[in-house]
Amino acid sequence: MTFFINIATYFLIGVMVIQNHLFVAAALVLLFTFRVGALWLVPLAIVVDGYFGAFATTPVFSLVTIVWYAVSEFIRPQLLLQHTPYEQA
Repeated sequence: MTFFINIATYFLIGVMVIQNHLFVAAALVLLFTFRVGALWLVPLAIVVDGYFGAFATTPVFSLVTIVWYAVSEFIRPQLLLQHTPYEQA
């Protein structure tokens, strides 16, 4: 069931970006990054940039997604770390 939710979220991100609902897409990106990871967003950003014809200039979505992937790889382990009271001496 979670596989289908991840696939639906992935496609919804693409549709929301194409429909220019960027705040909704950003919220879905945060959810998708927490659940799956940001690596799968890079091909989606390349496809969206290709849809808008952005490779003649600067492909903004692709660059932002690559930066987001790098940032999320540093942030994600700290968010998933759980502190227990047994760590205290």
